[in-house]
Amino acid sequence: MNKGRFTVVPEKDITVFLIGVHINKPLQVHKWLPVILAMPAMLKELSNHKSIGCLSFEMFFKYKGVNIIQYWDSNESLLTYSKMPKHLKAWKRFSKQLKGNNAVGFYHETYNVKENNYENIYLNMPNFGLGKAVSPQEVTTRTHSAKQRLQVKQ
Repeated sequence: MNKGRFTVVPEKDITVFLIGVHINKPLQVHKWLPVILAMPAMLKELSNHKSIGCLSFEMFFKYKGVNIIQYWDSNESLLTYSKMPKHLKAWKRFSKQLKGNNAVGFYHETYNVKENNYENIYLNMPNFGLGKAVSPQEVTTRTHSAKQRLQVKQ
């Protein structure tokens, strides 16, 4: 755990990728569980092969689904991964399970964030989110406020 106030100084562009499933019909477990179970293999691959470009991810379970936030070194890395054999195989299986299956919904969103267009603060937190993707630094007088963090130049 990092004791005190920490931030990630925005030194480069990043790509934030949100992906998730929404359970529309909770009682139809046999229809939505296989869709959800397709995710762990891809997340394991991203964790084991940092050279792919996924800096880190966080997974959140909600009442009717799962959300994952991924931090990528670039949009190009994310798009390259989407065409890699292991992902394509999992994606084809995933798509087949979703076809005609209204018991579960799926979404993804991609945000390409330019340097100095993001800021963050972590107080007494383990490395989390962007702070897990890029090493956080202790807050200084230069990075004390959100406004300052958005204007930091290296």
